[in-house]
Amino acid sequence: MSAVPAKTVLITGANAGIGKDVARQLALRPEMARIYLACRNRDRASAAKAELEAKTGRNIFEIILMDVADPGSVRAALAGINGSLDALVMNAGGIGGKTPLELTADGVTNVFASNLLGHVVLLESLLSEGRLGGVAVLAGSEAARGVRYMLMKRPSFVSNSVDELASVIDGTYFTDHKRDIGLAYGQVKYLGALWMAYLARQHPDHRFITVSPGNTTGTEAPNNFILPLRLAAKYVVPLLGITHKLEVGAKRLVDGVTDPTLSSGVFYGSPDNKVTGPLVDQADIFPDLANPSFQDHANEAIHRFIA
Repeated sequence: MSAVPAKTVLITGANAGIGKDVARQLALRPEMARIYLACRNRDRASAAKAELEAKTGRNIFEIILMDVADPGSVRAALAGINGSLDALVMNAGGIGGKTPLELTADGVTNVFASNLLGHVVLLESLLSEGRLGGVAVLAGSEAARGVRYMLMKRPSFVSNSVDELASVIDGTYFTDHKRDIGLAYGQVKYLGALWMAYLARQHPDHRFITVSPGNTTGTEAPNNFILPLRLAAKYVVPLLGITHKLEVGAKRLVDGVTDPTLSSGVFYGSPDNKVTGPLVDQADIFPDLANPSFQDHANEAIHRFIA
């Protein structure tokens, strides 16, 4: 019997919640030989590493200090990655802290920086250096296509032009629209799914998949919500049965890495108007996601803000 090829994966936002459980689940697979935990805080990363080693019985975890909201931090961290990766899981994200629509030094909103800016630099640097061997998975959200009963508005644009999509990134969209943090988050996740689909068309020898973990308990995502929403997310929503456990949400991203039947360029998430359940192609719900022109425009808009 031939040996199972050793695999190396990097996971952003790996010190807590979904990212940490993705690391745990992947470490239980015998083919995994090295898992990079990309985190902002060394102490929290060290604690996560120790916990993962204890739970999995494997000493395959390495810490990479990286803040995906800062392209400079990402570029510096790339030097600490030895050789190539077989898989990249771009899990870090969230609402963008307590000031999601304020701008960073790069001229983008905090919510965009937290979810996409550094991930674009990370993935495209690995590609340009020939250091990504197989698959990249981006954590998406059903907010990118709207969820009516959760009052998540579907991102809607007049033309989906480069200028219009860029206005989401630098926050000027809300100059002429009412500020809506939930919508801003959904718009960023929409841009991310379009960008991944663009890359899939440019690199047919790789797999680029966007996967929503769904409405998952046990994460730190609600911590920056306003108090009523934070209480609802932590205590009310689970009682309504419209959430699933941490290991279920994390497994969705693990499947993105390990399941070859998931197609490159597709955004997988919950069925229409749901945030749990089986994975389905989100373009069947929101056809904009499969529009090549919109994908091209999203990629061009994003790169206006990357030196």
